[in-house]
Amino acid sequence: MKRLHKHRSLISYFSFSMATSALGFVAALVMMRLMPPEEFGRIALFLSMQFIAVPLISFAADSLVAINKSKLDTAEYEYAIGILQDGLLLLIPVYGLIRFLIGMASTEFVMEEKAIRYGVVAFSTTLTSLALTVVLLSVFSGVADWRIVSLLLADILFLFVRYRGRLKLLWTFSLDKGVFKDIVRFGFPLLLSVAPAWALNESDKIIVAQYADMASLGYYAAACAIGSIMITFNIAMLNALTPKIYAALGNEPGAMLSTVKRYVVKFLGAASAFGVLFIIAYWLTADLILPEKYIAARQIVYVVILFSLGRGLYSVLGLVTDYYGMTMVKLKSVVYGGITTVVVAVIGVVKIGVIGAAIGVGSGYLVLSSLLWFALKEKSSTL
Repeated sequence: MKRLHKHRSLISYFSFSMATSALGFVAALVMMRLMPPEEFGRIALFLSMQFIAVPLISFAADSLVAINKSKLDTAEYEYAIGILQDGLLLLIPVYGLIRFLIGMASTEFVMEEKAIRYGVVAFSTTLTSLALTVVLLSVFSGVADWRIVSLLLADILFLFVRYRGRLKLLWTFSLDKGVFKDIVRFGFPLLLSVAPAWALNESDKIIVAQYADMASLGYYAAACAIGSIMITFNIAMLNALTPKIYAALGNEPGAMLSTVKRYVVKFLGAASAFGVLFIIAYWLTADLILPEKYIAARQIVYVVILFSLGRGLYSVLGLVTDYYGMTMVKLKSVVYGGITTVVVAVIGVVKIGVIGAAIGVGSGYLVLSSLLWFALKEKSSTL
């Protein structure tokens, strides 16, 4: 029983994440059957722009929420987050604003270890967006716009659920010079990293559209949607481990490197085991899952699964660099990772086709993770 209690948060995150991912998977299958690849590509391009919008809203300091949750008492934390509701948010597109607010509430659930509440809300949001997607695409037409409308409406609805009992935070604006300086100091280097981070994570879509065509982007986006179950698994693991990693770093600062190694091994071991199981299941069912018009996406999925391991490795290392405020180090590493992604993806798409874009993303994350690891080794000598 003690062992079960110890791993309760991981079990909760994993269960709800897999259920939510299953709904996302169903949504992808629905869209593959109701819209042509070109429209699927349009959705990918739209969502890739949100990667830029949300950091601009949060001043790239959203991870500061998690760090403050681990370091400040309740009164100090409530005071510190007031600045995140600055009027600057009104200048950013509505969808990006909503995603930022959702992300902040979700981070609070994680740091407070409210795994069940986190899971129920995430699952309900995905279920609602799926239902709206089916209705709107069936009643109207198979264009990307209706999927985006479905996502927006579901997010707006459950935004109020996430902030139940404290809705005043959504329209209460405050400005404190001390808090603002902390956010600028932490977030400005990361804000500078928005462009290279976008290159690392989202430039593959633009490269496929530019060097291939929109139909190829649709196949690639479909493969990424299927393979996103690995990203969901990574997030579930990270949500469960974040409070534990931060607590370990705070309790044993001198053992930082051994702490990092321990959690990297745990993370990659679990992710690799899950990835193998998923690849086997996908290999057995791919002909049933993919409609004929998306059959070109079949082989791409395997590479997407592999590069998700590199993303998982970065997740742990990036978490630790955030904890120590190593934002300039992270910025430089992301720049090199982004450059690697773009170069490898362009050459890959031109030489071997769409699958080269996935290889580019994987290569970028390996470079980024390697640089962060060496930076942490150097940091450990000063603790």
